[in-house]
Amino acid sequence: MESPLMSSRRDTLMILASTRDILSSLPDQIIYHIFSFLGANDTARLGAVSRRFNQLCTSSPYLNFVADFDSEYSDPSCLRTRYVDFCSYVNKVLRWREKTGGGLQRLHVHWCSCKQRRFDIGETAVNSWFTIATKCGVEELDMLVHVDPWRGYSLPGCVYNCESLRALKLNLQMGRFNFRVAGWDWLKDLWLDSVTVEDMYFGQRISEWCKSLKRLTLEDVDGISGGLNMTTSSLEELTISGCDFGFTGGNFNISSSSFKALTIYRCQFKAQRHVNLNCPSLENLTVHDSEFGKCFLCKISCESLEKLRVCGSSFLEACHFRIACPNVGQVMISSCRFAGTCVLNINSFSLQDLTVSECNFSSLGSALQYLPPVKDFQAVPSLRRHIIVKAAKLEKLNISSSDEYSYEFPLKIDAPNLKVLWWAGDPVDFGFLKQDMFMSLTSARIYIEPSCHHKSVESDRHCKRSKSLIYCAAKLLQCLSEARFLRINTWPVEIFFMQNDYPIVFKNLQNLVLLSDGSLADQIPFIASFLKGMPNLKKLIISCFDKSHELSDPNLINFLGLNSRSFNVTEVSRDLKIVKIEAVQAQQCMQNDGRRRLKL
Repeated sequence: MESPLMSSRRDTLMILASTRDILSSLPDQIIYHIFSFLGANDTARLGAVSRRFNQLCTSSPYLNFVADFDSEYSDPSCLRTRYVDFCSYVNKVLRWREKTGGGLQRLHVHWCSCKQRRFDIGETAVNSWFTIATKCGVEELDMLVHVDPWRGYSLPGCVYNCESLRALKLNLQMGRFNFRVAGWDWLKDLWLDSVTVEDMYFGQRISEWCKSLKRLTLEDVDGISGGLNMTTSSLEELTISGCDFGFTGGNFNISSSSFKALTIYRCQFKAQRHVNLNCPSLENLTVHDSEFGKCFLCKISCESLEKLRVCGSSFLEACHFRIACPNVGQVMISSCRFAGTCVLNINSFSLQDLTVSECNFSSLGSALQYLPPVKDFQAVPSLRRHIIVKAAKLEKLNISSSDEYSYEFPLKIDAPNLKVLWWAGDPVDFGFLKQDMFMSLTSARIYIEPSCHHKSVESDRHCKRSKSLIYCAAKLLQCLSEARFLRINTWPVEIFFMQNDYPIVFKNLQNLVLLSDGSLADQIPFIASFLKGMPNLKKLIISCFDKSHELSDPNLINFLGLNSRSFNVTEVSRDLKIVKIEAVQAQQCMQNDGRRRLKL
């Protein structure tokens, strides 16, 4: 009697035998397209399945060869065998491709993890592979190899003259790349990774050689000491990552009518640099995790620029951004460090959203301004220690500061159409704020409190009685007086009413949210003084960080200086942290609206 295990195995084999090989039945072009998404090892394993798959792998227009064995700990004899086998296999496949005359869309050769130079692929072998690939009409070349650090590497002439070549990616493991004065008239995508370029005229050569270049990527490229100057009509995207521009000063100029995106990531500009972007089609500019040295001047003239982002970067000395972009609508500056005078000069009538968050302004001074361009960068000493914002159509301003010394920097906002203001972090010098510039303000969310930590209650009180902080709090509250909705913590309220008895009038305010970040019992007198200037208040919410029994006190309305006939407590949270108080008229209106809906 046949065992259940044998019966199950026989059934499985019969099912497999009768199953149609879907992959084998597909047309060759579809299989080649599937192969294009496979890695080198996966393609090699698939080629061992059958003779047809082996032929398909070797005849595929996408050839991937990767030597990823680690040579540091391998036996020398074993390593030599692997080296010979790898080179022989690549030569065999490419020679067969040349003999059969098959087309080649992509050649991908990576010689990885080779720590012993004697087993590096020689320049002759690399050039022979390139020569065969160009004869087969290759469209994409992707090569990662070690080269002689002293001699460097030069591409063979066949690569420059290959009319079918559209993309080239070259990684020499920081080896020197020797340019040849020749043209890549058909190249559209150039990616240089981990190469050393000792050429002061690198940008000019790229502009002259690559007449059709659309994308240029420079990743961990060293030796561009003379700057990067490019004038081209075809370039659309430029990505610069991990590049060190050295201590020799130079310019960074790009002039292109088709340029759309510039990304600078993990780069170092140590010397004096002047960056000039004359790109009317530029749409996106991003600077991330980069370091800028002394006397950094950036000029951007782009009619199509809509978004500007500068994130996680350090400006060690004086820097000045002059941005003439009439259509820029969003500007974000976040997690940056300004160690010297910094001027952000944006001339735009479309700016609607400005965010300055988590930036560190050192004691040397900082200036962020939106003004017409100044003629002389050296002639602005009065702008030191200033944050100036001027934008005709700015509707939303979001500022966050984590610098405990930011109160030393005067803030001036000239935005007559500002509707939404969000400010969180440390206070700044609001002495330059003007109330008439906030006439359109409808909503404000404020959480301002110094990050300085005091060891005693007495030192904390001394800090709160600082005349500069009291004056700043007064100017801030006056500028918020036109808002209809206000969400604010009690710190600036407490600071102001510690030395002032007269209230600030908020004639349009209807909804107020107070965030109590201390003892509510001590803050109630200041809150009562604050509420005296709100004749049209309809809804009040007090939210406490800690449990406050005062919220459940039946006399809370009277303690807050409100009329018990005009206001009622509508809700108190169980944890005694939140209370909602509404005007009687507002409650009646809500009840009437509810009745009307029921009738309908």
